[in-house]
Amino acid sequence: MIKPSFIRGLCAVLVSVSTIGAQQQQGRISYPRAKTVQQVDDYFGRKVADPYRWMEDLNSPELAQWVKAENTVTEQYLASLPMRERFRSRITELWNYPKIGLPFREAGKLFYTKNSGLQRQSVWYTRSTIDGPEKVVIDPNVL
Repeated sequence: MIKPSFIRGLCAVLVSVSTIGAQQQQGRISYPRAKTVQQVDDYFGRKVADPYRWMEDLNSPELAQWVKAENTVTEQYLASLPMRERFRSRITELWNYPKIGLPFREAGKLFYTKNSGLQRQSVWYTRSTIDGPEKVVIDPNVL
């Protein structure tokens, strides 16, 4: 049997999707324009255009500005979704559990990863024995 809350949620999603389509047709969602450059590479006699080569410089202030503009459009759209917070809290609830990677032995020590639940990256640990104290090798979350 389908629960009424599921049907309400599905209806809300369908209304959101139809609203998006209407907004796009009316031109209300306006994405930032990505510039293009006249870059053409020659690979063994074959010319290949690469108009977005400028995006490969990840430290470029121009790229950072474009990404920020893209994120602004995306966040504004996502903030307008009626069930966003409900989905966010449920996904967070489901994902928030400790995770430990498969240990392996190298140079007489055990190495493994561990994530407390909502850490962006797992932390690498080592220990001399299975019962020995663990030591952090590298924590990518603080880099």
